[in-house]
Amino acid sequence: MKFTKRTILLLSGGTLLAVGIAACNHGIHFGTPEERGDWMVEKVTKELELNTTQQTNLSEVKDEFLELRKTMRSGREQHRADILVMLQQPTLDRNKANEIVSYHVDTINTRSPAIIDAIGNFYDSLDNEQRAELRELMEHKMEHHRHRWN
Repeated sequence: MKFTKRTILLLSGGTLLAVGIAACNHGIHFGTPEERGDWMVEKVTKELELNTTQQTNLSEVKDEFLELRKTMRSGREQHRADILVMLQQPTLDRNKANEIVSYHVDTINTRSPAIIDAIGNFYDSLDNEQRAELRELMEHKMEHHRHRWN
């Protein structure tokens, strides 16, 4: 076998291996919301080296967000049907559109104090080093998100 053929085969094999590993690594983006939440709690616990109390506080944050998600999605099918009906009319039913938006805004306004308290309890339980590491992680994620969407 010539050197160039061997090189091409090795590069192709390496590329396939890298793509396969990358595909397996992104599997967390799938699954149930509970599974994704558990994965995130495990990741943050490992990254920040959380103790049991901090881990409990973080789980409360996860639970609050999952409950908000469930509440927000509860009327989803009916809202979709209402929107489709509105789009078939010659004029937009502004009152109905405002009702749908108000439902979501009211749900967020109702649930936000509990979510903020859960986040505050988690953040307050961190020591200074963990807070600094959390800030660094959040800045990195925000910067990555900004570049991704700009």
